[in-house]
Amino acid sequence: MLSPFADRTQLYQLYIQPDNFRAVAEPLYIHPGSTNSLVRAATSHQLRKAALDELLKTTPKLSPEDLIRDGAEALSALSTLLGSSRWFLAAEERPGLFDASVFAYTHLLLDDDMGWKSNELGDVLRSLPNLVEHRDRILRMNF
Repeated sequence: MLSPFADRTQLYQLYIQPDNFRAVAEPLYIHPGSTNSLVRAATSHQLRKAALDELLKTTPKLSPEDLIRDGAEALSALSTLLGSSRWFLAAEERPGLFDASVFAYTHLLLDDDMGWKSNELGDVLRSLPNLVEHRDRILRMNF
């Protein structure tokens, strides 16, 4: 887990926001599982309910504004932690496990091919050039 706030915000943005669920989550997770419309509907309902249940574990009322604000604060903290370094945690030569965890979040938010309909967290991320550059450095690496 990267950050409870980033996790919660990404759950909201991907699974709860209806436009994003239809544009991103359904093609990735629902459609490949079955061609049967009833199975797809049931799977969609279960996936969204699981995300909502997870979000409601820590807050009695779901507030999209609060979730986006919390996610933005988490990204800002990551930006501060990275500073002008190439990698997190003072790694010099290659990215470490924490870099990979951050990349798992930032890449999805910055990937234009994801098809986001609403990407408020991605917009926040684009305002943090060191995190964007961090993601781009990892993308350019040959593993």
